Amino acid sequence: MLGGRRHLHIDPQDQPNDWLSKALKSASSGMLAIDFENRPVVRVTIDNGTLAVDLLQPDIFKTPQDEIGLFDKLKTATEFGRKLSDNDVTISFLRRGKEAVRLGKDAKPTLSKLITRSDDVQMTSVKEFAGLKSDLKTD
Repeated sequence: MLGGRRHLHIDPQDQPNDWLSKALKSASSGMLAIDFENRPVVRVTIDNGTLAVDLLQPDIFKTPQDEIGLFDKLKTATEFGRKLSDNDVTISFLRRGKEAVRLGKDAKPTLSKLITRSDDVQMTSVKEFAGLKSDLKTD
């Protein structure tokens, strides 16, 4: 990934992203659960090219406010979604069991296509997406 002065974009020739996409495609099935202080915080499942990342306790992953703007974050998500689609892979991000956003091959955008101009990013639930964004933001 290339970082500029407040920009984060995926270079089309970025080998780590190619490797990640191809590795995800090669995984047929499995599940990984992560607990922290005796409570489940993340569950990752893979099933035939679809990766679901369920943030069961999203507040554990709070991040400091960054200087990257919304437009640049959407551009990065669009670029990564395109890379996933090119490799027949889908990643879904869930908030406590409810899907918030889907990137890659199985994305079916409606409203989000007007914003991203991409078929590779779908906001599946505005409510869950907003909740996830709020959960991940530090006060």
